Amino acid sequence: MRWAFVVISLILTWPLQAQDLYSTGNCEQARAETILEVGNVRARVFNNGPLFWRGSPHIYEVPAGGGVNAVFSANLLLAGFVEDDVRVAGSTYGPYEFWPGPLPVDGSAPLNCARYDRIWELDFRDDLLATSSGRTPSENVLEWPTENGAPFVDVNGETGYQPLGGDHPVMYGDMQAFWIMNDRGNTHQRFDSAPLAVEVQAHAFGFDVPGDVGNTTFYRYRVENKGTHTIREMGIGFFVDVDLGDFDDDYVGTDTTNSMLYFYNADNNDFDNGYGYGPAPPAIGIAILEASHANGSLPSDTGGHPGSFATASVWNPGGGGVTGDPDNAEHIHHFMNGRWKDGTPITEGGDGWRNGSVPMPFAMPGDPVTGQYWSEVNSTLSGRPMRPSDRRGFVFFGSFDLDPGQWARFTFAYVWARGRDHLDSVVELRDAARHLHENKEALLAPRDPNLSRFIDGNPPEDSQFPFWVDEPYPNPTDDQLALRASFDKSGPLSVRVSDALGRTRISEVYTANEAGQQTITLDVSALAPGSYSVSLESRSHRQSHAFVVLR
Repeated sequence: MRWAFVVISLILTWPLQAQDLYSTGNCEQARAETILEVGNVRARVFNNGPLFWRGSPHIYEVPAGGGVNAVFSANLLLAGFVEDDVRVAGSTYGPYEFWPGPLPVDGSAPLNCARYDRIWELDFRDDLLATSSGRTPSENVLEWPTENGAPFVDVNGETGYQPLGGDHPVMYGDMQAFWIMNDRGNTHQRFDSAPLAVEVQAHAFGFDVPGDVGNTTFYRYRVENKGTHTIREMGIGFFVDVDLGDFDDDYVGTDTTNSMLYFYNADNNDFDNGYGYGPAPPAIGIAILEASHANGSLPSDTGGHPGSFATASVWNPGGGGVTGDPDNAEHIHHFMNGRWKDGTPITEGGDGWRNGSVPMPFAMPGDPVTGQYWSEVNSTLSGRPMRPSDRRGFVFFGSFDLDPGQWARFTFAYVWARGRDHLDSVVELRDAARHLHENKEALLAPRDPNLSRFIDGNPPEDSQFPFWVDEPYPNPTDDQLALRASFDKSGPLSVRVSDALGRTRISEVYTANEAGQQTITLDVSALAPGSYSVSLESRSHRQSHAFVVLR
């Protein structure tokens, strides 16, 4: 298999109706939506594939409530071969090719999707903590759609979902939106293909903290093949239209060390016309944090492995020809694999179209901060910059095979950062993405009101006690930080506090005299205000949490 992460800057057009190779239902387009407002971000969410926009208004505000949107629109995309047919499920600006709800057990086309047209929301404090505090579970917990396949933690060991007995939803972050969708609800009208016959469970979540983590939203997708044929050379990703305030003055680049497509302003002033950021504009990136498979064949972390992804770019947005908009599923598959519409490779230099003989797996991977070639600030060896414009893109991870009944899971992070100027924002963005990769084990772990970090609530079979580290408190803090933890073995433990750049600020050794629950207290009074992570490591386990120092 070949693993790839693909980024494509483009604008798309409307294709013809697809031939129906899998039967489809008669579902109507979804109407449900919600606003995920958490940390420093306010984001609009839908349950049929798009994010942030499917008609006015578009909402991905950072800072939340500031009125300036970092992203205009994004759309989930899946692509792959079923037998000899390349198929795509997704869109750009509609029509949308996902419908609400699960597929039947046999994977057949759903008869009715309307009753699933909902997004379920959870607040960790108001919903999950009620389970551990003795209060009656909230309505959100009681109505969790486990009958539709929504994941839950079985606490009492009884058959089925028993929220009054302590069972609770699987939740990520401090605020979460959850929905289920499929691609057989009706015919695909955007990319002229038959359905893939997939069911998708989606979690959108974030953390109510300041700093890098609070400037980020996370999107986790579990994709299951409910069809009768293997999906070959499959890829998953996003179409992204990043306006970053004013839409017409942006550049795009690839950060290979963080598996990230990113966008930044071409100069140090994002035109302040009511929707621009003004001086010292920020940067935003879409990073792949997680890729896993039912048979374990996907790498668990793409960060730091440039060979696991590739990029390609379209420099003729809205136009035709080989470098123009994709018109059908075959074009999408070419772009997903770093090729132009006719299948020819993208080459290094200029706009990537026949400017050299060296095929490039990445679009603009050079460092714009140092003026490195090949980047938009230095598109030729002579240092010639590209003309800034409305940049758009695809972010793909692939390719992999998905057999009938198998699933694959992916987590994408939308990361935002603002520095002293437009290029320093790129530096801050890369640091933020690296921080997320380093702490992804903690950030992507399910929240558990009973403090166990094991998804089934049970310790490992070879240990009397589970190893877990609860959220540090108080958080934020200005003096002391306490960690309530459980140790699977007695012995020395390493306690380390790192800043947002990954630099060690506190390093201590704590000795656990026996296994079981204990509390560790750290003096953080000497730390400067900011965002930090604290990790606790034994001989066989390591766990990290974010915290904030305020003065």
